[in-house]
Amino acid sequence: MKFFGKTFGLLLASLTLASCGGGGGDGGAFIAPQSGSITLTATTNTLPLNTQGYLPSQHGPTQAEVNIILRNADGSLMAGHDVSVSISPVNVAAISVLDDGTAHTDDLWGTYTIKGTNGQATAWVNSRLLAGTAVFTASAQDPTTSRTISATLTFTVTSGVGTAPASIALVPAPAGVYLPSSGGSNTSSVTATVRDGGGQFVPNPAAGVDNVQYEIVGTAGDSRLSTNSASGAASGTSVTTHTVQGLATASFQAGEATPQGPIQIRATVDRADNNVSNGIQDPLSSTASIIVSDGKLYSLQLTSSLAAPNLPGITINCITDPCAAVSGDATSDPNAIPSNPDATLSLAITAKAQDRQGNPVIRGTPIRFGSVDEPVGAPGTAQDNQFLLSGVDGNPAEGGSNFSAPTGHFTTAGAGAGPGDALVVFGKAVQGNADLESAVTVQSVNSATSLTVTPNFNRNDTTGVLVDYGPVLPYLIGRSLHGSITTATTTDADLLPTSPTKGIAHAILTYTVSTVGNSVAIWAQGDGVDRVTNGPNRVTDAGTLVYPGVAPLSITASPDPVPGNTPTTVTVCVTDHLGIRLRGVTVGFNFTLTSGSGKVDGVSGSGAVGHPTGVNGCVQAAVTTTGLPLSATGGNSGTLTFNAGGQSATVHFIVQLAFLSAAPPQVCATPAPGSAVTVTAYATGGTPVAGVMISASCSAGLTVEASATTGPSGGALFHVAGPSATTGQCTFTATGAGSQSVTVTVGPGSVSPVGCSAGP
Repeated sequence: MKFFGKTFGLLLASLTLASCGGGGGDGGAFIAPQSGSITLTATTNTLPLNTQGYLPSQHGPTQAEVNIILRNADGSLMAGHDVSVSISPVNVAAISVLDDGTAHTDDLWGTYTIKGTNGQATAWVNSRLLAGTAVFTASAQDPTTSRTISATLTFTVTSGVGTAPASIALVPAPAGVYLPSSGGSNTSSVTATVRDGGGQFVPNPAAGVDNVQYEIVGTAGDSRLSTNSASGAASGTSVTTHTVQGLATASFQAGEATPQGPIQIRATVDRADNNVSNGIQDPLSSTASIIVSDGKLYSLQLTSSLAAPNLPGITINCITDPCAAVSGDATSDPNAIPSNPDATLSLAITAKAQDRQGNPVIRGTPIRFGSVDEPVGAPGTAQDNQFLLSGVDGNPAEGGSNFSAPTGHFTTAGAGAGPGDALVVFGKAVQGNADLESAVTVQSVNSATSLTVTPNFNRNDTTGVLVDYGPVLPYLIGRSLHGSITTATTTDADLLPTSPTKGIAHAILTYTVSTVGNSVAIWAQGDGVDRVTNGPNRVTDAGTLVYPGVAPLSITASPDPVPGNTPTTVTVCVTDHLGIRLRGVTVGFNFTLTSGSGKVDGVSGSGAVGHPTGVNGCVQAAVTTTGLPLSATGGNSGTLTFNAGGQSATVHFIVQLAFLSAAPPQVCATPAPGSAVTVTAYATGGTPVAGVMISASCSAGLTVEASATTGPSGGALFHVAGPSATTGQCTFTATGAGSQSVTVTVGPGSVSPVGCSAGP
C-alpha cells in the first residue's frame, strides 16, 4: 500500500508535467522554492488620540509596540536582513524607532528601514490628533526567492467620545459683499466646520440626509442662501445641506433690496443624531456676520512709511533708469547710494478708502492727491517753517463757497493768497466737523478775512442734521513750489485683477534734496454721496509733514565728555543717509545716572529737547546736573543719550576733584573732647562734591579720624584733639585734589590757648 501510494503520486506529477507541453528531458518532477514570512504582533491595535502631547520616548498610552519576526520558508529566523516599515495615513498614526538600536528617538516617520537583527525588529506606532484607522506594513526581500514578503496590521485611533456633533464654527469668505448695482461681488461662501467632542470631523451623514441648517437671521430683504442639499439644489432664507469630511458650505447672495450693514448667518446642527432632515431635537448653532454695503466712498485715511520709521519708504531718483550701481556690488548693501542720483527724492503716499459700512470701496474708485509747501516762514524767524497763510479759526460756509477767518491775513501774510491757491481745512481736528475736511481752490480773495472757493464745501450733515460750529477749524492756504505729487489714480490700480479688493490708492510725492525738512501739506480726495440729500459729497483726508530724508539718519552730540554738576550746553545735529542736514527734527533725550539728577531745557530725566533742529540740522540743549558722584579713573559719572529716528548719540559726564577746603584753617582745641574741622571737596567750577573719601593725619601727638566721606553738601566732619599745650598740624587729602592742612593748638587743661580763635 505504501509503495502503491508513492507510485500513484509520482504518476500524477508526471502526467501534469506532460500536459504542459514540451518534450524530452528525463521526465523528473520540479517543485518551486517557497518564500519566507513576516509575523507582526502588537501590544494593542486601538489607541486614543494624543491630545496630551506624549512624546514617543515617553512610551505613553498613545503608543503601541510592534514586534516583527522574519522567518525563512523552513521556519528558521531570517537573520541579517533589513525590514522596511510604513504606515498610512500618517496624520492618524506615525512610526517611531530606536535611533541607534538602544535609544528611542522622538522623530516620527511614515516609512523607515530597520536594520535586521537575528530575524527580529521592533517599531512603535504612535497616535496623532486625527481619529481613524491606519495600516502598518512591514516588508522585506526574501534571500532565497528575491521576492518581497510583507504583513500588515490595522490600528484604530479613537477619540473615545462618540461621533455626535459637539462644536460648529462658521467662517464667511469674504466677510464683506456689495449690492449688485455697485459693480462689486455680492456673494460670499459661508463654510461650517462641524466636529465631535474629541475635536474630530463628524462622519459624513447617510445618503439622502442633511446635517447642517443655514438661515439668515433678521431682515433679509431680497438676499438669499443657496447650497446643495440631499434632495438637490436649495435656495432661500433657510436651507439645509450636509458635511463632507466635516465641512459644509452655503453661498450668501446680497440683492439690491438687502439692507446695508451686518447680515447675520446662523448654522445649526443636531447633537442628538447629526441629522436635521428629520427635525432638530438638540440644536447647536454658530453665527457669523457678512457686511453688505454699496461700495461708495465714505472715508479716506492717508498713511506713509513715515508712520513706521523702519519701513523703507524713500526712493533716491536717478538720472537714468535703472539707477547705476555704486562702485563694487551695490546689491550687497541695502543702504547703497546710486552713482547717478538726480538730486530728487520720492515718498510713497497711500490712501485707504472705505464705504460707510467699513468695506473697501469698489475697485477703480478715482482718488485725487495734492500738496502745498509755500509760503512758509524764513529760517531763523519766529515763524520758521510754519505756513504763513494759516490759522485755527477757519469757518467754511456749510454747503456754500465762502470761507472766512476772523484773524486771517489773506491779503498780506506770505505776500497774500490768490486765485488758484489751495485752501486746506482740517475739519477732523475738531469733533463734529469731519465732513468739512476739505481741499478746495481759491477763486477770489474778498478781503483779509474772506475768500470765495470752488467747489462748494460739504453740508456737514453726516449725522442727518446740518451743523455749524463757527470759526473753529485749523486751515492753511498755499501752493506747491518744491514738490509734486501724483494728482489722480484709482483704488487697487496697482493690484492684480484677481487680488482681493483692498480699497487702496497710491501716490508718489517727489521733491528736491535741497528742500528736505521743509514743511508740506498733502491731501487725498474722492467723490462720495451725501447720505441725506443723495447729492455729491467730497471725501478728504489731509495732513502736514516735512519733506523727509533718506534713512538711516545719523545723529551726533558734542562736546563729549562734558563736566558734571555744572550747567553746560550740548549741540545735537541730525543728518540723513545722504548727509543732508535735517531741520524740524524733534530730538529726544534720556539720562542714565547712578545717583544725582539731570535736566535738559528744564525737563528732568527724559523727554524732548525744547526746540526742533534748525536749518543747519542742529539744536542746542541746555544741560544741568546735580549730585553726580566722582568719576572713577577712566570712567564717567553718568550719561545723557539723545535720540531721533531710531538712532542715538551719547555724551558722558565727568566729575573730577579740583581742591579741598578746610574750615576753620586754625583750630583752638581742648585736650578733650577736642574740636571739629569741616573739610569740603570741590569739583572744577567750584561745585561741592558728595561721596568723596578724605583721609586725615596729624603730627605732634594730635589725634583725628583716619578718614571720612563727604555728605550731600560736599563736606566731611573730623574731630581733632591732643595733649595739653600742644601745637601741630593736621593734613587732609583726597585722590586727585591734593591736600589741605590746618594748624591745631591745644590749650592747658580745659582752657583754650590765649590769642587763638576757637573752631566750630
